[in-house]
Amino acid sequence: MLNDIFKRRGPRAVLVSIALCAALFAGLQHAAGAATTDTGIAGAIGRLGLDAPETRTVTLRQLGLLESVTLNAPDTRREFFLPVPAGVPITDATLQFDGGYVRGDGGRVTMLLSLDGSPVLARAFTQDAGGVSVNLGVDGAPRSAGFVRMGLGFASVVNQGECADQTAIGNVLRVDPTTRLTFRFNPADVQDLRTAWSALPYAPVLAVSGRTLSTNAFDTAWRTDALLQRDGKRPVMQALAAVGDTVDLTGIDVPAPLRAVPAFAALAPGGKHAIRDDAELGALVALGARAAFGPDVVVADNPMRKTINTALDALRAQVASTSGDALAAFDAWRKDTASQLTAPLAPGEVRVAHVGGRAMIVVGDTRGIGALAHGWRPIDVSNRVIVHRIDAAQQTHGDTIALSDLGGEPRSIDVQTSASWDARFDLAAASGNGRLPEQVVLDLAASPTLANGGATATVYFNDVMIGAKLINVDGARQRLVVPIPRYALARTNDLRVTFRRQPDGGCQARQTYPVAVLPSSHLRLAKATPDNTFAGMAARYATSATVYVPRAWLDDALNSVPRLAVLTGAAGIAPVSAKFAVSAAGATAQPDGPFLAADVRLADEKNPAVYSADRLLLTSPAGDTLLDMSGLSRVAVVSVASAGGESGVVYRSAGAAPVLTDKLQLSRGNIAVVNESGVLRQFDTVNPEEMTEESATSTDWVTRHWARWGIPAVLVVLLLALIALAGHARRRHRSGRAGDDEDRG
Repeated sequence: MLNDIFKRRGPRAVLVSIALCAALFAGLQHAAGAATTDTGIAGAIGRLGLDAPETRTVTLRQLGLLESVTLNAPDTRREFFLPVPAGVPITDATLQFDGGYVRGDGGRVTMLLSLDGSPVLARAFTQDAGGVSVNLGVDGAPRSAGFVRMGLGFASVVNQGECADQTAIGNVLRVDPTTRLTFRFNPADVQDLRTAWSALPYAPVLAVSGRTLSTNAFDTAWRTDALLQRDGKRPVMQALAAVGDTVDLTGIDVPAPLRAVPAFAALAPGGKHAIRDDAELGALVALGARAAFGPDVVVADNPMRKTINTALDALRAQVASTSGDALAAFDAWRKDTASQLTAPLAPGEVRVAHVGGRAMIVVGDTRGIGALAHGWRPIDVSNRVIVHRIDAAQQTHGDTIALSDLGGEPRSIDVQTSASWDARFDLAAASGNGRLPEQVVLDLAASPTLANGGATATVYFNDVMIGAKLINVDGARQRLVVPIPRYALARTNDLRVTFRRQPDGGCQARQTYPVAVLPSSHLRLAKATPDNTFAGMAARYATSATVYVPRAWLDDALNSVPRLAVLTGAAGIAPVSAKFAVSAAGATAQPDGPFLAADVRLADEKNPAVYSADRLLLTSPAGDTLLDMSGLSRVAVVSVASAGGESGVVYRSAGAAPVLTDKLQLSRGNIAVVNESGVLRQFDTVNPEEMTEESATSTDWVTRHWARWGIPAVLVVLLLALIALAGHARRRHRSGRAGDDEDRG
């Protein structure tokens, strides 16, 4: 056939035809490839941040369980609450229980594990000792309370079929801090601020615009960090990268179609990467690489918005030059998604944004921080709120505060042998207007037992037993009033009530009987002058507080923001209501109320601790030198001082400042030497009599101070008696002499 064509048309005409066909085919193929590329880039841009479930692991160690917990024989029950995003479905959820047991006393030993109140696994132990490792699937239904409740029961019967004491110290179940819940959830399901806060990880990333911040941005950042720490989080500071910075792209996933755009292609290899231009920074923001820019909370100031907008403009130009048809998809993504991060916030606004496949909370100023405080968070049921006014400093109490307002929820507790009820609160929340906690008033009710056994209630305040009572078991309300010693007060206070019941006698099955803490339980406050101690300052801060920092701290925001958040938290300053002031280099601050001064000079400062260079000097109120030591390094000193007649807490560091962590807890005393491990040494130069003095009734005063008034009173009575006897003898003597004179007459 080809021979016929060659004969009719000639070889040259045939070659020209073949060339034309090849060119036409190549053009069609190029057009199809271009269309496919355009469609791929546009589709990939439209899918940025979508279908990106987030995986979380929550361990008991992260929740504060630093050491193993033991459940003892004959019967112990314990519950653990593992947080999950509130009201959001979870998938692929598994509970890994780690622990061990000891069965030295023998008998029948059983463990029961339940989830959300439903028993899911029981295991009998027959060996003398062993490890326990259990992996269970967890229901993925939304939980409005925001936690998965893991219950553990441990029971031991040593003498079966006999009426005998079943106490066995050798039968124990151990719960390890590595016990964990792993789950996945879709950040797109997070649609309001309340849910976004509950979905924050254990170590949320707090992003700021750079290492140097303006006064307003720094003020917003430290308050946000402090609120996160108050909720048990461990925030990690992150600055928005700039051109020239080296970032960590570990785990980054760049969709294949986007690699046609130079900026995305440059990030695709991952690892350590130096950002070369604004377009690469824009690609970094769009992809949301966790290690480079993956915030959970963003302090969005003008420099951040300007930097991101400039970067996205440069990325848009590259998309346009690569694929004109994908430009519309990029503009739509930028309007619907990136604008949540770059659009200016109204004064007091807080919003939820979804960028880079992550739900994040965006704040712009200190007024909006109030919406994230614990007391107001339950009403944040929209994706955007605007705070016009929240004046937490005006939330004052009268002479009583319900324990339910301090975290002590009224409830009934099933008690077999012992059980506890507790409340944890800051002293600032339970004081103000010159009042301090004076008494704990508990309204209790206990049900009777089959054997009519008794019950006791023992009250502990910061692990100090302050009272106990044998309570009636008739189900009626009864009141227990316990004075709070002043020396027991601390910045953070734990009130714990332990109930104990007498076990039923005979061969009866072990049963539990309820004891209730009623809603009328409360704290009574009394007028008092707070001491110049850390606890006393926490009480003063309930009314007002001003935080002073040097200008240099604003130039080192990544280190100084968490440091200030830890300091204010340890001192007991509420981050929402505190005032904030920045002192210029070399300037002297003049406080007009309770204050916290961090590396700031104060006018007319009177401080029992002087720390400069590497030398620490401590003096007593009388001016005597208590300590003079040099050679210290990487430590700081926190002390209670006065300036211009106002009391406050002063932080001083010299040279390399230590990295402060949540381990810093200021309780009693007025001087503390601290570093990253917490308080190294605490001192008290306040008069001990003033520290331990407590309010009490007149009867208590008479009893406690009898020696002070009793001995002088007895001496006075004896003196008066001697005078009376002498007078009586003198009168008798005179009357006798008068009688003798009459007889002689």
